[in-house]
Amino acid sequence: MLGKEWNSLLTFIQNISAAVSLFLNSFLIFLIVKKSPKQLGPYRWLMIYISVFELLYSILDVVLAPQHYSHGPIFLTIVGTENKLFHRPTLTILNACYWGCFGASMAVFAVHFVYRYLVLSGHRLRLTFYGCKIWFWFSIPVWYAAVWYCTGYFLAEPNEATTRFIRRIHCLGPYLYETTTDGNIKVSSIIFIVLFATLCYIRISDLVVTTIISARIRSLQRQLFYALVIQTLVPLILMHIPAAIMFAFVFLNIDLGVYSAIVSMTIALYPAVDPIPTMVIVKNYRRTILKYLGLGKTKISAESQKRFDPTELQMKF
Repeated sequence: MLGKEWNSLLTFIQNISAAVSLFLNSFLIFLIVKKSPKQLGPYRWLMIYISVFELLYSILDVVLAPQHYSHGPIFLTIVGTENKLFHRPTLTILNACYWGCFGASMAVFAVHFVYRYLVLSGHRLRLTFYGCKIWFWFSIPVWYAAVWYCTGYFLAEPNEATTRFIRRIHCLGPYLYETTTDGNIKVSSIIFIVLFATLCYIRISDLVVTTIISARIRSLQRQLFYALVIQTLVPLILMHIPAAIMFAFVFLNIDLGVYSAIVSMTIALYPAVDPIPTMVIVKNYRRTILKYLGLGKTKISAESQKRFDPTELQMKF
């Protein structure tokens, strides 16, 4: 579908991004497990949840090597069938899983913002993130993924219109003037993120004028909040905004042709770029990385080694 030059560039970006993502997310999981404050609480598992999700996304991206392509009212996620380990039925399932990951990407961050707000406000619902109850929160992005998976597998499978346009390769994508997709799931994730991000910012601002909260706690809360905000902006900028622009052109019956590959490239970059804000902004992780690179102090002061106890924040504001 794409020209030889575009195909080569897209394949290069997908392979490099997948390799970088596998390394950075694996290393970030190591940092979370080994270098996080010991009493960080369930937020540790939420951070690992993001990294595991992005690892899976990277693996799907490099295995499928998907190409996004628009032609008039047709929007396709194309997967070549040549030199693939899997047959067409399996590729259909994996392609639908790729759609599911796209749909769940913002919901993952929405859960994080809900937790940040509950901890900062001292709400009793924060206790639902402890023990086995945390699996309820883990399941929310899965439900979003399931809706997008079903949309891709059942509503966007190749039909007569798309088959006439494209042959000999596997694809998922609706002929939009015959089949429409519902964007309410993705929009609801973004609404939750904006709402709870705003509430978190207000609570963190309150910490600045609360004298009984130490400067160390205020600093850590700001680090976690800003890292989460930037992490959320990465998929928004690299995935959802480019995809929304492509959908707009599709609905307007404007053919983007090979320029649709830009969406594939930006989506491939997402899991490689997303762990960087956390690694750079959170002081514990940044100091560890600098130490490994030989750029940091060989001995960290006792003050910097103090552990964060989330119970210190469990108070009424």
